[in-house]
Amino acid sequence: MNFYETAVILNPNLSDEETRSAISKITNLITSNGGEVLKVDNWGKRKLAYELNKHKMGFYSILLFKSPPDVIKKLEAYFKVFDVVIKFMVIKLTKHQISALPKDLTGDMPVSPEEVKTQEEV
Repeated sequence: MNFYETAVILNPNLSDEETRSAISKITNLITSNGGEVLKVDNWGKRKLAYELNKHKMGFYSILLFKSPPDVIKKLEAYFKVFDVVIKFMVIKLTKHQISALPKDLTGDMPVSPEEVKTQEEV
């Protein structure tokens, strides 16, 4: 399984309950397809850098998870049809980024800083 991080911007006009429901739907999609959500970080409502779909504000949420690669296509397809999602971005983490994560999130992951090669070594 690979480690991924996704940033999701939700419609700012949603109530707190609707926002929690939307985030739980996203996490349920990941877990029901064999993934594991490690951390959900809600940043709250923030001003967007530019207007998106006539919105100047958005509710930001960052999810850190590990899943099989085929889940990402399902997740992105879901984001495209889920009306409350204004914008999203899914990033696959590199070994260097994984080794920088706290050990309580990665568990006994075999990646250590010594195993990560720098650009000069490659």
